[in-house]
Amino acid sequence: MMLKAKEINRIDGYLFTGYSKKKLYCLSKTYEELARLYRDIPQEDIPAGSRKDMLYQMRLRETKQAFANHLDEISEAFAEVADTIVHASIPVERKRKALIQYLRKKGVSVRELMFLEGKSLGNRISMEARISGRHLMSAFELSLLLSEFFGRKLIPSADGALTLTRGYDTFIFEDAPRFMIMSAVSRAVKEDEKISGDNFSIEEYNQAKTILMIADGMGSGEQAHKDSQAVIELMENFLEAGFPKEKAFSMTNGAIASQSQCCNLTSLDVCSIDLMTGDADFLKAGAASSYIRRGRHVEKIASDTLPLGSMDELCPMLQTVRIEEDDMVIMLSDGAADVFGDSGANSLAEVIGRNNTANPKDMSDYLLQYAINCQGGHISDDMTILVCRIMHSVF
Repeated sequence: MMLKAKEINRIDGYLFTGYSKKKLYCLSKTYEELARLYRDIPQEDIPAGSRKDMLYQMRLRETKQAFANHLDEISEAFAEVADTIVHASIPVERKRKALIQYLRKKGVSVRELMFLEGKSLGNRISMEARISGRHLMSAFELSLLLSEFFGRKLIPSADGALTLTRGYDTFIFEDAPRFMIMSAVSRAVKEDEKISGDNFSIEEYNQAKTILMIADGMGSGEQAHKDSQAVIELMENFLEAGFPKEKAFSMTNGAIASQSQCCNLTSLDVCSIDLMTGDADFLKAGAASSYIRRGRHVEKIASDTLPLGSMDELCPMLQTVRIEEDDMVIMLSDGAADVFGDSGANSLAEVIGRNNTANPKDMSDYLLQYAINCQGGHISDDMTILVCRIMHSVF
């Protein structure tokens, strides 16, 4: 990382420089060129009256266009990473000396102290540190000392070292999230089937963001399971690589649509929870409504959208809801949601509101059993119910 002084106590620069940045730009240009080549592929002349061939060529043209668009998105993602700017500020000398002296009394030697800011970084404190006493110290123990000194809760970042030793290592600390979640899932497999056509995911993509997903493959059994598993794995890979959820959604849809088999249609329900701000973003593709329970009040999150694979390009509709402590987020696959009525005492919102449990597992089990009872004890479709409770962080 190369930084240039911009003003007193402030340094700006690119996160990547030299060879690394050049390689990212090269990848960006490569994908951009691939997109251009796909768009420039000449179209074959269709004989007059050949309706079947004409429809096929139209479908092929749409698929090529969608694929080229996804290549452009990948190109933009690489360029964005290459151009990531890091803002670093050096603490004023008086405060820097005070911190160094404070930590020295605790058996820690510090050098190269900086405050880092960036679009993908958030606000962080970076330092080179080592122990000066006899005993090892964990990064978490050091974070407690820093929290006391700065007067705000800090936790170790996964990007930094984990243990202080005799040699200097780089440690990175970031603000502790305001919230944490407790999650649970309850599932049932359709009668006469051995495997569920639903798949789900609960992943932390950094210490301040958790993403929950349910994918429901069309039909049931092994093929539906493979289809929904492919969707979840694609989404996880794109998100892990740093793509925004909207782009991950779009590229996953393109991959599913390119297979052109009707059995590959899969619904996808995504809820991305920002544990710093409390914002919950919902993205749906043919998925059932989600619900947020706040006390006795239940809010329904619905979206009239098509499943993945139904069109070469789907524009995701983003809905954002501000969540609070003790709220519950409930997500269901179609097999579970379709059992309940749209209104009245047996509507899903009413059933959720009547249960005041604070335990996500109790809620998911309760809803699953209720759905089974509504079918006279039978299970006519795969059912997946994912529940998470929002709690204040313990940090």
